[in-house]
Amino acid sequence: MNKLDYIPKTKIKMIHIPKSYSFGIDSIILLNFAKMKKNKTLIDIGAGSGILSLGANDLYKLKKVTAIEIQESKANLLKENLKLNNIENIEILNEDLNDVDFPINSTDYIITNPPYYKISDNISNTSEEFLISRQEKYLNLDDIFTFANKTLKDKGKLFMIHKPNRMVEIFTKSANLKAKRLRFVSSKASTKPEFMLIEFVKNAKDGLKIEDPLIIYENGKYSKEMNEISGRI
Repeated sequence: MNKLDYIPKTKIKMIHIPKSYSFGIDSIILLNFAKMKKNKTLIDIGAGSGILSLGANDLYKLKKVTAIEIQESKANLLKENLKLNNIENIEILNEDLNDVDFPINSTDYIITNPPYYKISDNISNTSEEFLISRQEKYLNLDDIFTFANKTLKDKGKLFMIHKPNRMVEIFTKSANLKAKRLRFVSSKASTKPEFMLIEFVKNAKDGLKIEDPLIIYENGKYSKEMNEISGRI
């Protein structure tokens, strides 16, 4: 039996299908990290069931959101989530990103929680749905940066979460997208970062702000900041 999840700090409901890959804590912290202005446009690359599309649209009262998702099952679930919440300004493109023909210099923001692992990484022995969501089978960094450099307006922003061990590769491939904000995320204060949050700005001047790290757990429980991010306080 399906149940409903709620996006933190919103009234947005999302259908949760048991044993299916749903959104995780990485999407929640990326949504909190990404800051946008009202009445702007957003593209969500690898939208899944829609947490970033629906969440950002609700939090920032966006003009239009385009959700790109290659998996038909995920795109159909996103369609159901739009109906569930009576949302009409989000367009779903059930396509490979490389086949999407979007106008040049037309978008204010892009957000993505992409696959973290290369095809060569050994994360087999799991479902095809999980592999597509977490391994670069159909979507890789080159695809994302090529699309973002073409599609974003001058000074438009790309928000991304990824693994720290791929930081050099990410910064090398970003081209005209300059990293302007960087925040590391650790499970505990004593452990190495598990994620990094990055804000890129198209054609920006050099200069990177490294923010204080986000610590998820303290004393076995959510930290005060994670409680705030998740809407618990």
